[in-house]
Amino acid sequence: MNKRLLIILILLATFGWSCEEVLDETIEFENTDLLVVEGVLTNRRVAQKIKLTHPYASQNQPEIPATGAVVIIADSDQNFTLLRERPRGSGEYFTDSLRAVFGKAYALIIRYKGKEYRAFDAAPPGQLLPPLKYEPVEVDGPQKFKITFEDSGVNPNYINYHIDWSGTQECVGQPEECRAKLVYYDLKNIDVQKIYAPEKEEFYFPAQSMVIRRRYSISPAYQEFLRSFLSETEWRGGVFDIQKDQVPTNLSEGAVGFFAVTTVVTDTTIVE
Repeated sequence: MNKRLLIILILLATFGWSCEEVLDETIEFENTDLLVVEGVLTNRRVAQKIKLTHPYASQNQPEIPATGAVVIIADSDQNFTLLRERPRGSGEYFTDSLRAVFGKAYALIIRYKGKEYRAFDAAPPGQLLPPLKYEPVEVDGPQKFKITFEDSGVNPNYINYHIDWSGTQECVGQPEECRAKLVYYDLKNIDVQKIYAPEKEEFYFPAQSMVIRRRYSISPAYQEFLRSFLSETEWRGGVFDIQKDQVPTNLSEGAVGFFAVTTVVTDTTIVE
């Protein structure tokens, strides 16, 4: 056999075929009683919600609700509100109609499986919304528009954009298929991973769409939570990544997530 051909066959056997070896290992997930808390109180008079779950036990598994807990919200005037789980077994706990106001501090108290967890936050003042900015874009068919996102105000915040074109001729499906939600975070921070985050796909919507904006003013602690959370999710995969770390929490030991109190300012615009 030609010596050169023999060397090539040896290299193929070493570096080619060996790469096709199947890794047959089971990934072990740790069972834990860690409690995951999601809750944002606002100044809107609505039924406020606290959601309690456990971490996933394995990949692609549905979330595990923490059911049967006693959940209480208290304010600095010593008013106590007991939340009810609805529906039972869901891990979602609701107040009756309740409005969290600026100038008060709020505590979340959770009693679950013989343990007690607490968290505290207070709403910052609200800020007026500047006029909605959008611009026309050239796409196939009738003229479309896109939101022009920009920072606003002096305090950290995020804005939810609820876009609804279900009442226009451009809606050819069910009404729920003609609605969208966009979120813009204005945390007043300078992070290189935010500046060089992966690009998002542009979203376009037709004329006569209704845009409802809700800006949430947030406390410094909630700002730090969102900054860390975004660094681990939306801002990852860009030019600059940070070392993975635990996202901060304001819950006492044994629980993660965040209990936030925010001030919401809302406006509505018809895009023409």
